[in-house]
Amino acid sequence: MDVNLTKLTFIFMASSVGFVGFLMHAIDDYMPLLIRKTFRYGKFAEKKDHMLVNRLELPKRWFSHFYLFAAPAASISLIIVVNRYFFSGQLPKIVRWLLNFQLGSSRKSLVPAEKCFTAIFLITIQCWKRLYETTRVSVFSNAKINISHYIVGYIHYIGTLTCILGESEGFINASQISFHWSNLTYLDYSCAFGFLSASYLQLLSNYILSNLRKDGKGAVVTKSYKIPRGGLFNYVTGALQFTEITMYFMLTIILWRSSTYHYVFLWVVINQIQTAVDSDRWYRIYFKDYPENRKICIPFIF
Repeated sequence: MDVNLTKLTFIFMASSVGFVGFLMHAIDDYMPLLIRKTFRYGKFAEKKDHMLVNRLELPKRWFSHFYLFAAPAASISLIIVVNRYFFSGQLPKIVRWLLNFQLGSSRKSLVPAEKCFTAIFLITIQCWKRLYETTRVSVFSNAKINISHYIVGYIHYIGTLTCILGESEGFINASQISFHWSNLTYLDYSCAFGFLSASYLQLLSNYILSNLRKDGKGAVVTKSYKIPRGGLFNYVTGALQFTEITMYFMLTIILWRSSTYHYVFLWVVINQIQTAVDSDRWYRIYFKDYPENRKICIPFIF
């Protein structure tokens, strides 16, 4: 049976996070400790110990591992795309096998070559920027994450890259390649600019967060949490989540003809909003002077 594993995986992750997240807010006190301890991490992690879950926790700073993997993987994907579109190179058999395994052998050529190149190029920039942020900018606390969050990070980037390539021109058996820059529209260029702008604002937001734990000379003096101010934090608690959603929304417009990528976007929206809601709730509980007019995730709206 020909199955699109990438689509099913992102549907499962999105529905699971959405459903459990809803229950956590609706009947939090009645949820089993195992679920609360597994689901929450970072500053809003469950404080109580669970014999099993405690053994499955990893340092939150290991988030950087995602990008130690994703940045080179995205770069290799970009090289393959450039070789395929600009030099008429052959698609490596291992890549073709992986795409067939992830999206099914009956996948169709839905995404034009120009849009595939644009999306992979943007993703590559974002992955290297995130690697820089997590290794050189962010000051991680001693918080823990569950191993499930760690695994999902890898699944996210593998799925994102393969679903873009797997439904694009030149990556399907017998599909023709017709690359012309003129096929990119003003909307495509606007979305690319929006993506890069959101990525830059995300970098600035990470600088704001890291500076809360440093002195005037840049030395780390604390790992405690403080109220972030300035930039997007003047408008929303989830500045990082807002920029992440914006970037993936820009990509979903560029990749509008794709039948799989939109499930990646759905997963990103549900996961990031859930994180922003938890974060906003945490700040309002522990900081009585938290700005009342600050929205959760979308400036002036939500």
